[in-house]
Amino acid sequence: MIEIKDMPKLECPFVRKEVNGEYIVTPEINPDYNWVFEDENVLAIEKLHGTNVSIIIQDGVITSIWNRTNRIPFFNNGKKFIIEALLNSHERGYCNLTDGQWFGEVVGPKVNGNPYKLEEHIWIPFATYAKNHLAYKSWGRYP
Repeated sequence: MIEIKDMPKLECPFVRKEVNGEYIVTPEINPDYNWVFEDENVLAIEKLHGTNVSIIIQDGVITSIWNRTNRIPFFNNGKKFIIEALLNSHERGYCNLTDGQWFGEVVGPKVNGNPYKLEEHIWIPFATYAKNHLAYKSWGRYP
């Protein structure tokens, strides 16, 4: 049995300050996050405005679906868009992953006001699609 983990919250490496009642990001680096700029293996990947969903794959089959640490049953009321997103991603080959827990973001018409103006829901896996298509190629090249 695979232990279900929640995707850790990723914090901004830059210091945020309140100015006129709003938080802004400054160019000052939070000392606890210096490693972000020192480790050559760190990638800056576009943050998607969706909902975090992970899948568990065992013996090449998706055996469970999770929204954070809440299991999403295949047959359900109210979360059909998550199942739809995974089916759409599967058709595109995005779910061809090895056994384990895989994190991604569901985006589409019923998620956060659909800022991407998508006509259907899709699950974007972080470790494959996001890493290959949403990473900044200039990260770490400039001071």
